[in-house]
Amino acid sequence: MQNNFTIKPPGEVVDHPFPPTRPDVKIVESSDKIYEVDCQELQWWFAIPKMSGRYMWAEYDGETQKLDAVTEMIPTAPAIIRDIECVEIQFNELLTKDWPPAPNLMYVTIDDTHTRWISVVNTFDGKRVFNTIGEEWFEDQWGPDCKRRIVDDGRYELQPDGSYKTTDGQGFGAGTYDVTIGDNTFHCLRVIDVYTEKEHGGEMCEVYVEEGGRTVFFRRYDGRYLRGDLLKKFPNNRQMVINDITYIHSNCTGWFHDTFTLASLGEE
Repeated sequence: MQNNFTIKPPGEVVDHPFPPTRPDVKIVESSDKIYEVDCQELQWWFAIPKMSGRYMWAEYDGETQKLDAVTEMIPTAPAIIRDIECVEIQFNELLTKDWPPAPNLMYVTIDDTHTRWISVVNTFDGKRVFNTIGEEWFEDQWGPDCKRRIVDDGRYELQPDGSYKTTDGQGFGAGTYDVTIGDNTFHCLRVIDVYTEKEHGGEMCEVYVEEGGRTVFFRRYDGRYLRGDLLKKFPNNRQMVINDITYIHSNCTGWFHDTFTLASLGEE
């Protein structure tokens, strides 16, 4: 099938507002509950699939607290792919480690209830490779639609030992917190997005989304299913136990980071 893509060359991050050392963070549970947020972002890539805005995030090394990477996502053009109206988003990266490359372009869409990926473009050996909705493995890699409406319906039940058990709830919300980043304080719904279908646990995200639906702080965790015995590798890292499975603060780079978005600096 012929796709009607408009290709643009990738750019570069030429400047960014993030400090060289991780901002101070204070997270305090709040009794002023948030039960629902409308998150228009791609989860968890922090950009909204609309022809406006500039989206950036920074990753700080969990051990050194130094800035490791900055990613910029800029909506560049409307597009139609397989009869779906979408937005082209260009990636720009500034990396200080030899990490696997991110996509060059994404084509993404939003409606009244969901966001989703339509196509992702990578460069391999100098050639652009498209991975598009409807093709084999696309949904496995880029997931189904992301629900904009994120609710706290009591899915995660805190146990006396600090671990969690899941209930019959289906929401991703897991409590309300005031998150102070530098001089800015955000009233946030904490989101736990966890893949529980594999023995020993897959990927898990701990996300703090402010009332307007923007992510301000993010941590990625892994269970043993994909990464092996991370507890042995990172015995002092943050841990979260859900349904007796231990998730360790770590990500696909084989290290651990705290992620701050442009919104965490009080910028849109």
